[in-house]
Amino acid sequence: MNSPFIPPPPIPLCDAHGRLNPEAVGWSAQPRVDCSLPGNRGRRKRWNHWSISTPDWTLSLIQADLDYVGYGAAYFLDMNSGQHVALNQLSLLARGCNLPDTPLGSHAFEHQRLQLHFNEFPGRVRLTATSPNIGGQPLHLALDIQRPVHLESVNLVVPFGNKGFHATCRQVGLPVTGSVHLGDRDYECTSGHSFASMDFGRGVWPLHSHWTRAVFAAPGGIGGNFGSGWTEHSGLTENALWFGGALLHLEQTVQIQQTRNDPLAPWQLSTDDGQVDLTFTPRQAHVAQPRLGFGLAYADTYEWFGQYDGLLRNALGERVPVCAAQGWIGTNRVRW
Repeated sequence: MNSPFIPPPPIPLCDAHGRLNPEAVGWSAQPRVDCSLPGNRGRRKRWNHWSISTPDWTLSLIQADLDYVGYGAAYFLDMNSGQHVALNQLSLLARGCNLPDTPLGSHAFEHQRLQLHFNEFPGRVRLTATSPNIGGQPLHLALDIQRPVHLESVNLVVPFGNKGFHATCRQVGLPVTGSVHLGDRDYECTSGHSFASMDFGRGVWPLHSHWTRAVFAAPGGIGGNFGSGWTEHSGLTENALWFGGALLHLEQTVQIQQTRNDPLAPWQLSTDDGQVDLTFTPRQAHVAQPRLGFGLAYADTYEWFGQYDGLLRNALGERVPVCAAQGWIGTNRVRW
């Protein structure tokens, strides 16, 4: 009888003094790092960002612990009408903000104005959220997010200058079922065309930072994750494609450029070798600019929601068409 496979113990992200462990640097297709962050008080940044994309609506939920403050946020957008609601809630010293050290752990944000719960079960996440007043309406949602065993993810640890570093797990194309109840309306997930993405981040960041990220998913396990900014000068990338749930890591740069200075102008995403040749057409745009301490700390976030069309090439060089895939692009510039 074969012995059951026992995964190796996770690699520590840091030593006991909070210094980056060189063995943790690099990327893998499965989580392999314990991202606990000793030391470095005041500069540690932890977050889990979940995004749900459907043909008719999109939902973004953020839970963050920035050491000196906790942050919970919910944003819901009706893709057809453009109507949206948003709520950003702070908690001093991150009270009520519980985040795990690995990507597959349960987490929760507890505040009287906003409650977020992400409960892990084998192969799935149960997501519930409640707010008595978001944009003048009550919010209640219950979603089941599937984590298929075969689905791979981008797991990356990147060193910065001045002893900083960041670890991330990007999970894309997770099937979602369930509904959102906002005010007197119910919004259902469209079967087979509703997907979640998760951004798990733990790191020690400089005061000023910026980055861009693009994500899409389509039926059949097709998906993409592209980014720039935070990995510069490291020789590492978070760029990846999914074909049938299997990950193809891209070491080359993916150009992410808007065609003209117009909020809803198309974007072009491409690689020099033609492996990525996509057009992203926004349907709606969103701006969030929370401020803390009279503007001493801020996060300027610009997001576009819409669809991706074009061509990809898989590991064998075969052409894979992308048609009306749900997704988004976000840019962030922060002082934290």
